[in-house]
Amino acid sequence: MTIVAKFSIGIVLTISLSALAQHKNDPYKRVETEIIKLIYSPDPAFDPNIVQQPMSPEVIADIGFEQVYQNSPREFSMRDGKHLFSYAYKKESDTTIILVHGVLSGAYMMNKTAGLLQETTHNDVIALDFRGHGQSEGTPGDVDYVNQYVDDLEDVVSAIKKEKPNQSIVLAGHSMGGGIILRYAMEKDAPEVDGYLLFAPHLGANAPTLKEEALETGEAPFVKLHINRIIGLKMLNAIGVTKYNNLPVLFFNLPETMPVTKYSYRANESMSPSDYKEGLNAIAKPLLVLIGSEDEVFDARKFNTAITENSNGEVYTVEDETHNGIRHNKKAMELISNWINHHTLQ
Repeated sequence: MTIVAKFSIGIVLTISLSALAQHKNDPYKRVETEIIKLIYSPDPAFDPNIVQQPMSPEVIADIGFEQVYQNSPREFSMRDGKHLFSYAYKKESDTTIILVHGVLSGAYMMNKTAGLLQETTHNDVIALDFRGHGQSEGTPGDVDYVNQYVDDLEDVVSAIKKEKPNQSIVLAGHSMGGGIILRYAMEKDAPEVDGYLLFAPHLGANAPTLKEEALETGEAPFVKLHINRIIGLKMLNAIGVTKYNNLPVLFFNLPETMPVTKYSYRANESMSPSDYKEGLNAIAKPLLVLIGSEDEVFDARKFNTAITENSNGEVYTVEDETHNGIRHNKKAMELISNWINHHTLQ
């Protein structure tokens, strides 16, 4: 059974639960008990016999540890008083590109991407740490409520627009960052931006681009989802119960000493739209999507149909490129340059 199928079962059960919730009777209590069992079932375990292989020089280069381009630190104040950290790659330009990272990552590992974008587009670039990541404040792998990543992005866009009222804004995001940007596009009251640039974006749990079976069957030794907990929490959230949303549902096979090893339900829900079609349909500005043919996380073959059937965006598959490598691929930068020039986003 696929992840999407299980989510569908959860939705059906939610309808029953919502009806029962109107009557505090014994059947409801029994259902409630079963849901609590679901969300408190044991966390998924990684096979201790699976040893992570040392990363090759190519993989290390793709991740982006090397600091090639000069920048300066900048902080943004959020509506809840927290501060988010960023690196500013300054250029006298009428456009600012706000660059956001993927899961487990941060602005530090977007140095090469940000520098290349600055060189390629001749624009200002702000590489941002989401809350709980990098040098930003917040709890690692968690947010205070679903969609807080989007609220933070709104505050950053607003701050730049206040500083430079006539500045055009392009939102650029990798993987999880791309999914958060799609959620941003769905917000009717969000400050308007002028373009969307997505590197191997996480379109959502119901998107055909997600390699579902690897997650479900345990064929992906690096990452696991707690499916039972997600189903239980979706049911509880459907009737307004959110007090368990801090529980982790997305786990990575990493040492506990790492800054982020797991993500809460509310963080996981905030990473991408619940319906990828709605997310893509919400984009009314120029959209460019880039994916590597050798992407290890998503099914590169499915992106063209998913994007073109649900938006007016352009999508390009870069041959022989990986999930992380697409961010600083030479051909990708050429495509970005053409796209920027075509839409006068400079």
